[in-house]
Amino acid sequence: MSKETTNPMDTKSDIEPSSGFSRRRFLVGTGVATGAALVAAACGSDSEESGGGQTPTSQGGQQGGSGDAAVATLAAGLEVLAVGTYKAALDAAQAGKLGAVPPAGATFVQTAMAHHQEHLEAWNKVLKSAGQPEVTQPNATLKPTVDAEFAKAKTFGDAAKLALTLEETAAATYLSAIPQLKDKAAIKQAASIQAIDAKHVSILLFVLGMYPVPDTFAKMDKAAKA
Repeated sequence: MSKETTNPMDTKSDIEPSSGFSRRRFLVGTGVATGAALVAAACGSDSEESGGGQTPTSQGGQQGGSGDAAVATLAAGLEVLAVGTYKAALDAAQAGKLGAVPPAGATFVQTAMAHHQEHLEAWNKVLKSAGQPEVTQPNATLKPTVDAEFAKAKTFGDAAKLALTLEETAAATYLSAIPQLKDKAAIKQAASIQAIDAKHVSILLFVLGMYPVPDTFAKMDKAAKA
């Protein structure tokens, strides 16, 4: 565990009950609206606008190629979005824009961001081996909604709510992608990442004062669509 003195996000590490900082208080606000907005974007209409002349794969929002490459493109776009969102939360916390940040929350943000960066690199490796360009831009369908919701974040709890919805979307997307994959290595990769994202979900639920044990069976209703 990192020491409080070296924690880059620990703006006010010693959080006492009397400070008013409570996991339960995170449930008050726009958490439900945030989740609904992001799920609506993730599961939106198939008739999306196409950017004039943009390369689908490099933009991370549309399918690039077909089969495993298409799944890798979608997955990589989500990973770029996750890395960027966690980085934005890190920067905002360092600037004191999210109020008091618990030490465990700071460690989680750094750890989750590192996980998503490694996941991105893994999917870009799949794309490269398939002769497709690597994804460097976030999922174009979800990014506007995520950016709008993050702009509203005033506390670490607000940022955690958004992270929760992102992780739920990622976990559901990987679960739905597994049956579409053909390569055994890609299937194993998607399944292993889905398990990590599900763990992220459990941690965030606990931070937000909700029961952290996942459902009996993983669900795909929040999966993003290419």
